[in-house]
Amino acid sequence: MASATSFGEANSGFQARIIHGPVNTQFHHYAPPERPETPPDPSIVIPFSRDTDFVERAILDQIHQKCAVLGSRTALVGLGGVGKSQLAIEYAYRTRDRSPETWVFWAHASNAARFEQSFRDIANCVKISGRQNPTANIFQLVHDWLRDETKGKWALILDNVDDAGFLVEARRTGQDGQTSGIESGNPRSLVSYFPQCPHGSILITTRSEDEALNLVEPRDIVTIGPMSSEDALTLFENRLGVVDDGSNDGDVGAELLVALEFMPLAIVQAAAYILRRRPRSSVRKYLQAFRESDRKRASLLDYNSKELRRDREAKNSIIVTWQISFDHVREIRSSAADLL
Repeated sequence: MASATSFGEANSGFQARIIHGPVNTQFHHYAPPERPETPPDPSIVIPFSRDTDFVERAILDQIHQKCAVLGSRTALVGLGGVGKSQLAIEYAYRTRDRSPETWVFWAHASNAARFEQSFRDIANCVKISGRQNPTANIFQLVHDWLRDETKGKWALILDNVDDAGFLVEARRTGQDGQTSGIESGNPRSLVSYFPQCPHGSILITTRSEDEALNLVEPRDIVTIGPMSSEDALTLFENRLGVVDDGSNDGDVGAELLVALEFMPLAIVQAAAYILRRRPRSSVRKYLQAFRESDRKRASLLDYNSKELRRDREAKNSIIVTWQISFDHVREIRSSAADLL
């Protein structure tokens, strides 16, 4: 008679009392079935609050017109700090206001890791079935959801696509889309997961026209330039408020805006700097310091204004933008450069 073997109550693994013949010790893990979830109502999925001091810019109407075309893909192209993301944020909220039945999604697209996380956030928000499976291809799941006309209209914003290489280069996404990650299986570009369908539109922000042309047609590029002098003054006054120190006269403020080349990010940073250093600082003192030297100018432009509607991982681009613009001015008119 075969002997009985016990491993005790503390053992939670494989146990057998009497064994006759070979033993198969291969185990299979089966994930419990997902509980059915109630589909949510359309909403806006964006990591930034709305700017109540947003200054109306005429270019916003052009953006709306292009994005209103069924199945459109539009790119906002401009130097860093010119206000592309701020325009995209306002576009997102206005789209929601005009069409409450439209989903509005925001995806960080500066690199592959952040892009994938954004797609996971979208999948969680709309409660896509299968998203919690560790072997699921999250890009395929979101693609299929977006392509499904029964899910309703949607607008997807891809922010900071300054290097579209990770989107257009073929990557491995798994056999039949069933393995996780973007580095295994059959090669496929991430841009192929953007469905071309009449009930959805895509808006892209980028500093590079070359990168934009990897994703949209030339006719679908909207070039974003600096603000008009009137809009720049309105933005500055909104951020700075009323100053009763005798230094914020119109002429000095106008001179400062010219020196900042009407760049929204530079204007916002200047206003924040002055506000936090009152009464030691003023518009006049800031302008004097700005003109003092290249080093002082760089220090002021590098000021962290802690903008709540700016990607926290985005580098302060206004210094690079300023240098490009300044060098251009110097090439065409040295006397003008000397005044800046």
